[in-house]
Amino acid sequence: MQQISAEFEFEADAETVQTIYQAIKEEQDQGDATRRSAVELELRGQALHMSLSEDDITRLRAVANTWLRLVKVAYEMVEVIEECGRSTGL
Repeated sequence: MQQISAEFEFEADAETVQTIYQAIKEEQDQGDATRRSAVELELRGQALHMSLSEDDITRLRAVANTWLRLVKVAYEMVEVIEECGRSTGL
């Protein structure tokens, strides 16, 4: 069956991108043995490149939703931590 793929790239400052990468890389590493879809993460300077592939469009949509949500939550946590640091003077 033919693979269907989707690619996403997220840009931010280098530290934020690295933090997000490390947070979601754990999820990728833990799921490699059981996951049917392919998820590739790569740091490219100040960008995180994410490539998803699947043999079914419905599953690709579900995989994309999951991984986009992971990136969103990781980014929001970086913002919360930065805000806490500013408000406490750290």
